[in-house]
Amino acid sequence: MDWNALQSRIRGTVVTPGSPNFAAVKATLVWNELKPDRSPAVIVTVKDDDDVVTAVNFARENGLKIVMHGGGHTWCGLAVRNGGMTIDLSQLTESKIDKASRKAIIQPVISNRELARRLGEHGLAFPIGHCPTVKASGYLLNGGMSWNLSHWGPACLSVEAVEFVTAQGKKILASATEHPDLFWAARGCGPGMFAVATRFHLKCYPLPKAIMSSNYFYSLDDLRAVVTEVTALGWKMPSNIELSIFLIKAPPELADKCKKTNGKLCMITAVAFANTQQEGIAALGILETGLMPQKCLAKILNERSSFEKLSDAAGASWPERHRNLCENQCSQANPVDILMALRDKIIDAPSPKSVIVFCQSTGQHNLLEPHDDIALAMDGQSYGGSWAIWEKPEDDAVNIKWQNEVIAIIKPFTSTHYIGETDIVQDQTRVVHSYTKEKWQRLEKIRNKYDPDRLFFGYLGGI
Repeated sequence: MDWNALQSRIRGTVVTPGSPNFAAVKATLVWNELKPDRSPAVIVTVKDDDDVVTAVNFARENGLKIVMHGGGHTWCGLAVRNGGMTIDLSQLTESKIDKASRKAIIQPVISNRELARRLGEHGLAFPIGHCPTVKASGYLLNGGMSWNLSHWGPACLSVEAVEFVTAQGKKILASATEHPDLFWAARGCGPGMFAVATRFHLKCYPLPKAIMSSNYFYSLDDLRAVVTEVTALGWKMPSNIELSIFLIKAPPELADKCKKTNGKLCMITAVAFANTQQEGIAALGILETGLMPQKCLAKILNERSSFEKLSDAAGASWPERHRNLCENQCSQANPVDILMALRDKIIDAPSPKSVIVFCQSTGQHNLLEPHDDIALAMDGQSYGGSWAIWEKPEDDAVNIKWQNEVIAIIKPFTSTHYIGETDIVQDQTRVVHSYTKEKWQRLEKIRNKYDPDRLFFGYLGGI
């Protein structure tokens, strides 16, 4: 393979297994410290759209399959495949924001935190994801389980167009009127995407003027009563409240009160994306109308927040430079049944950093509802799952075992897996089970049209 010829034609860099920095560059392709035992034939870090075109054409002409690397946040490390070309998009971080029209055009590797900051400077917001370091490309292509999910919906609903480089090396714009089938696929296809997304055209929203939060901490002895009451009150709350139930390590000041449950407790968080402080206080106050607040171990009410503070809090729950396993899904089952089934598992979690969390419906409608005009197929009154989070390689076996046991418990409650946060390497059936039968068939039909020769790895190729 004439790698020098490829290097001479692009502004970016070409790194192969023979390059002295190959191992270091490959390591950066996966955010998770639990690295896959796979290796590409070449990593091409591109500087612009023309570099992408050149890389795609070179791969096609030389029989190399392609996978894209954005932020490397796929839990099973899908930016690293065996053989083929990894196109690294990490240098594509530009954005253009039009405050008057509430529009933004962004390149694929802008983090949730950075996108919120840039838009906030213009008084705008977008349904960004919870983890601050996740980049736009994978997040949006997966569908985007966002902040303010019940109100704004999955992030992909606010994507108005996507610029692509196709398997034929052509630059195209996919929207509701141009290449609408590819646009449909782009909003939920996730790691199976069969073209390189180089820009996303976003519909933005006025920045909520009063983001506020309330947190309640409960003993796991009261879990059934807490979840029963909180989920019932959720239906009475406006849709711009994000309501979540965590099974998590107790904060230090409450640790002594949670000794018999191995230092674990139930945390209820409610975040209001309101326009006034009074609106936020009234909405969050619905949780105070129940009986359970009288039994909570502690509570923090009506705290002023921001996307930056939300990012800091989420970043603490999902820290960088750790070993991670994740399994998320949506469910139509009673949240009480799900969380009670998982209660003992969080108590027995080998790592104190592991988390179980489910976001709940608010606004008198299901948290996630079906949309025919996107590939994303989530439909449920709750969304969430488990994160096994630990630090040392010697703890791999016990944490992997724990995560597998949790997944087995969740499985009967699962309506649909979330393609962006499920391990499709461990269990390949989770790919198809992330879609309805009709949407899966439609995805395959569109793939056959735009990538008939399977230039792109897709979900499972090269694993």
